[in-house]
Amino acid sequence: MKTIYKQLKQKYKDELEDSSVKYSTAKRLKHVLLSTNTWSDLTVNNVQDLITYTGETAYKVSAYDFIYGDKFLKND
Repeated sequence: MKTIYKQLKQKYKDELEDSSVKYSTAKRLKHVLLSTNTWSDLTVNNVQDLITYTGETAYKVSAYDFIYGDKFLKND
């Protein structure tokens, strides 16, 4: 089974990589995503951090995207 990190769209991986160099909390989030297989296993704080460190803004993320991750995940 693929991890959440492997399922992320490339633009979000790139943004997270850039943020990981600058912020230790972004690095921790990356490790969480590398060890988590399903979106529903993420905490609300994990998703909020993902929004922050990928350059998204909360008002552009729908409730559906927040709950199911469709905006962030590939459609494989």
